[in-house]
Amino acid sequence: MKTRLFYAILVAVGICLQGCTTSYAKDREDAKETPAGERLEISFRFQRGGIASSQYAIWIEDETGKLVRTLYVTSFTAKGGYEYRKDAVPTWVAKADPKNRISGNIDAFTGATPRNGTLHYVWDGKNNEGMPVSKGTYMVFIEGTLYWESRVVFSAKLHWGSCEEESVLVSSRYYGAPSVNKDMITDLKVFHMAK
Repeated sequence: MKTRLFYAILVAVGICLQGCTTSYAKDREDAKETPAGERLEISFRFQRGGIASSQYAIWIEDETGKLVRTLYVTSFTAKGGYEYRKDAVPTWVAKADPKNRISGNIDAFTGATPRNGTLHYVWDGKNNEGMPVSKGTYMVFIEGTLYWESRVVFSAKLHWGSCEEESVLVSSRYYGAPSVNKDMITDLKVFHMAK
């Protein structure tokens, strides 16, 4: 009986150690993937609406208004929805010209419309080709189609290469009459992390 108990304890300890080791290794991998150095962190609460809503895009432009990097756009819009839903994030569509992009490039920054909850996005200072951008002033935009033609565009000015860690001031502009699904994007925070 004592021998069985001893082996049962050994097995339990082994399982615990294996689980702890796996968890520790995963934490270390996650830590490696966590962006270090200068970056822009964007977070907001997202609430899905019904039909003709819940499309959004996040992108970076330089001082001249040229699109530098698309961080995210809902796949419905990026993969053809913009052609028959002209009110699906039209500002991003005009800037990104998805019709003339190679589909593989679009796959890198698209995804299904997420579930309700807090979403996080990070810009690492690279353009769509994966090359680091130069120091200077950039704009971040978050455009959301709220319901049919009603939409919101959030914008914030960023000084990339600055040593300042700061919460970036965000302004918003609404189009149409956003009475339906107007709380699709709330608690928006944009934070610049210095090196």
